Amino acid sequence: MTVRCARMMLALALTATVAAGCGSDRGAPPARRPGEVIESRSLALGDALAATGTATYLRYRSTAASGQPIEVSGAVFLPHGQAPQGGWPLVGFGHGTAGVATRCAPTGSPNLFGAATTVAELLGAGYAVAMPNYQGLDGPGPAPFLDSASSGYNVLDAIRAAGQLNLPISDRVALLGVSQGGRATEAAAESAPRYAPELKLLANVLISPALRLSIASNIDAGTLSTDQYMVLPYVLSGIRAQRPDFGFDQVLHGQLLTAAPGLAARCTGDVLDSALAVTPTPDQAGFTDAAARAVVTDFQHRTELPQVRSALPTLMLRANRDVLVETVWSDAAAVAMCQKGIAVRDVVLPGDHNRFEAGGDQWQLWLADRFADRPAPPSTCD
Repeated sequence: MTVRCARMMLALALTATVAAGCGSDRGAPPARRPGEVIESRSLALGDALAATGTATYLRYRSTAASGQPIEVSGAVFLPHGQAPQGGWPLVGFGHGTAGVATRCAPTGSPNLFGAATTVAELLGAGYAVAMPNYQGLDGPGPAPFLDSASSGYNVLDAIRAAGQLNLPISDRVALLGVSQGGRATEAAAESAPRYAPELKLLANVLISPALRLSIASNIDAGTLSTDQYMVLPYVLSGIRAQRPDFGFDQVLHGQLLTAAPGLAARCTGDVLDSALAVTPTPDQAGFTDAAARAVVTDFQHRTELPQVRSALPTLMLRANRDVLVETVWSDAAAVAMCQKGIAVRDVVLPGDHNRFEAGGDQWQLWLADRFADRPAPPSTCD
């Protein structure tokens, strides 16, 4: 055998080896992607919701506050009746605060921990609804309460997951969030161009949104409202989800410190259980030192919204006497949205965080007009 022939045979042998090696990869499982459905099944609903539609529970892949892959859950709701041509228009819904314990997932509650009314209104108006249980609700892992990035990803991935279920839904989508859910859908709107560019998002509705929570200054001044005292263990639990070394005792004291683990373990609706006998006073909340304050203010600044411009027309409805997400905090958020170039129509209505006295239903016509491709009303930025 000549040297040339030997070299040719060696080259052919190497080529065959490489080809065989490449062929062995063909059986590898496909990469797991955000929005991939892991499990789906029928979800039983309370009477009020069952009268307006049906639901599918699902578990799907999303992205955690840490940026790592995570498994979350949620539900897709469909109105009763025949879907229109092209499928039911879809609303990605961010629910309000349900709690931070695993058992506080809205899909585990007959009234979705207070979200059933809005979901029923959407179903009655002819929309399908994709709703996540935010990371940590329904497990696994602690809930990073108010982490804007992860909750936004959870909303976007719920929309993606809904599209995999072979349901009669449209690929045209709007966002709607209430309270904590407003933070989630605004985060979704801001992150969608890079995180989920394939989604056809049309608009964003924010109802009493918790875009900013400047709670540290209220702790300093001793001016926390009763509602803010009660939600403070949730906020600190959200920080602790990413900073386990940060203790309740670095902010809470006395009766409120004693009650904090119990409050954090409860879902909304039972968090004000009189058995806890909590009568919060200013001396029960205060930073132990500058380092403790810095942890809270860093969390505020890192998670507050807006962070970047969203291109979606946005309607924000909020109250003039909100003592939970204070009206002045939302004033600042509205100004920042305008400065970022977000076309927000900011409407301040008489009422408090949980109830508008009038005008609270105007989002329905506004949303219908966006799906009908009518021009959005002018923003209130000018």
